[in-house]
Amino acid sequence: MSWRILLVAALLLWSVAVTARHDSGVLEPRRATPGINAELVKIPSGSTTKYRLRLNGVPSGVTFEVWTKDFGQPFALTFSGFRMDETGKLVSLDKSGQSRRLEDLALDPGPYPKGAVWMVALASEDHKLSAFAKIIPHPIAARDGSCAVSVELISLHGNRFVAAGEGFVPGEDVDIEFRASGRLTQRKQRISSEGLLPLDVLSHGAISTDFSASYLVKARTCEPLVKYEWGDAALIRR
Repeated sequence: MSWRILLVAALLLWSVAVTARHDSGVLEPRRATPGINAELVKIPSGSTTKYRLRLNGVPSGVTFEVWTKDFGQPFALTFSGFRMDETGKLVSLDKSGQSRRLEDLALDPGPYPKGAVWMVALASEDHKLSAFAKIIPHPIAARDGSCAVSVELISLHGNRFVAAGEGFVPGEDVDIEFRASGRLTQRKQRISSEGLLPLDVLSHGAISTDFSASYLVKARTCEPLVKYEWGDAALIRR
């Protein structure tokens, strides 16, 4: 009887070890490895939006995995078994023994909410090395002259967003007009020395039948206006 208990204990320990090894919770962008850079590059793909992962600084002699993170979900393992070949490319072998280059793979987020971030991670099998790239497949953005404003969805309930902007006159005070649920909120913001609009959290809490909203930045030389929908309408995947 004791050997059965020991066997069960050993199996449980092995299961915990495997789970810990592939626990996506350890994939944290703030812990990205310095020197390894990742970027998502959009590729022509007809009616859908697909990307390739462009990498720099990846070391040789290490096996890497590709993980993707859907909006509101943890990282999920997508591809595995990539190692640097003699030409400096990350390559893996498929079930038929054919090699495939990571740079040739098309990564597809699928239908996605407007303004939501999609993230891809390259990580070593032990997750000690990692690099992250993120993109908004369907941005909510507007440009007027040199000024640009975007709104990012950050709530799984569709009621919180973050507005950001660039290309403004450094140090300028701009007027913000935020309209939602039939209400107008006005305030001033000071542009940073880099010409950036400070991050502005937009919250929608009032009960309403009108789920349209707009965010206008009035500067001396430009007035970019972003329009978007919030609530359940913001969570529709396109």
